[in-house]
Amino acid sequence: MKNRRKEQTISQRTGQPKQGNQGEGGGRPRFEIDYEAVKKLAGIQCTQAEIAAWLGCHVNTLLNDEKFLEIYKSGIENGRMSLRRHQWRALEDGNTTMLVWLGKQYLGQREKNELTGADGKDLVITWLPPQ
Repeated sequence: MKNRRKEQTISQRTGQPKQGNQGEGGGRPRFEIDYEAVKKLAGIQCTQAEIAAWLGCHVNTLLNDEKFLEIYKSGIENGRMSLRRHQWRALEDGNTTMLVWLGKQYLGQREKNELTGADGKDLVITWLPPQ
């Protein structure tokens, strides 16, 4: 009887021996992420879901990619810095409406609202029972 020895096939992608029934080119092709587009889209404050839709993939594909997460975070921060810079220029040019709106939307800026009674005194609330 001959000793039958199975030849090992080496994966071209990983350089490691293949396991089980792995064939050449098996499975879904790896999705290539356009990191330059990610940087630009994050810079205009796009969500991860919006970027996934623009790239044509599922958001989980992006969330499982460490380089994407790094570039996305950097792009968001750079976009916020740019927004602040433009706000400052708008303020210098006298455009306060857009300045206030963008600050509320992206920078968490809020107007302080306080309720007071007549002449700035404490607000008194009287509860009347139902009749």
